[in-house]
Amino acid sequence: MERWLFYLRKMSFISDRLKELFPSEHYRLLQRILSRKGLSKNIRLLCSLAYLQAEGDWTNLRRVLDLYIENEGDLIRAYEVLLQGYLFCGYPRAIESFFCVNEALDGKKNLDISKIKPGILADSDSLLKRGETLSRIVHKDKYDKIKRKIDELCPDLGYLMIAEGYGHILYREGLNSRLRELAIVATLTSLDAGRQLNSHIRGARNVGCGDLEICEAIVTGMAWIEPGKIEKSLKLWSSIAGGERPNSIDNIIFWRV
Repeated sequence: MERWLFYLRKMSFISDRLKELFPSEHYRLLQRILSRKGLSKNIRLLCSLAYLQAEGDWTNLRRVLDLYIENEGDLIRAYEVLLQGYLFCGYPRAIESFFCVNEALDGKKNLDISKIKPGILADSDSLLKRGETLSRIVHKDKYDKIKRKIDELCPDLGYLMIAEGYGHILYREGLNSRLRELAIVATLTSLDAGRQLNSHIRGARNVGCGDLEICEAIVTGMAWIEPGKIEKSLKLWSSIAGGERPNSIDNIIFWRV
């Protein structure tokens, strides 16, 4: 009962803060998206961070960070989503994102990003070993094909994908593989990176995300990016999961327009 009351208070708080932070037209659109079934509001907000980082929409990124972060656990999850974003969006986007984090923390008591200790790089052999282990969990039987393809394209990128990407960043504590993969799906939808999105929709399924969760992580982007990218990503999702594009997003498009 206490947990349910906490949830209701949290949802009421989010609704009130939406009104304060966003213009009325965007507020109504966000309300419709956040109230959809299939994905919790908190996970939609984490996916929103990934979308906004990839888009370079710093104004709305600050707003969503302000909305999402209430405690240390929230801060760590937001931190991890934005940190892993540098693997896909690059250092400039990551740096600007953390300026936004620090601005959002201003006035939030007892929340200080400097308390988070940086992950120390292990030796190369250890990074490769644990990176391969995690990558095989995410990509399963596709791992060898993906690794071979990247190695053929650029051997250094093949090494960095496993050692730095999976062995260091995606291996970190603070965010489980399900949330990481949903955020990556959001980032890659925004970037219109079809090849990688294909791999990570499959990866999200492999680490336990339901097809509806993956679909809704994509649909959440209706609040932030052009509908054409959403349509392309949903088409790809449909070809992998066998699901149909949800008709209910037409209603979201109407509200967006």
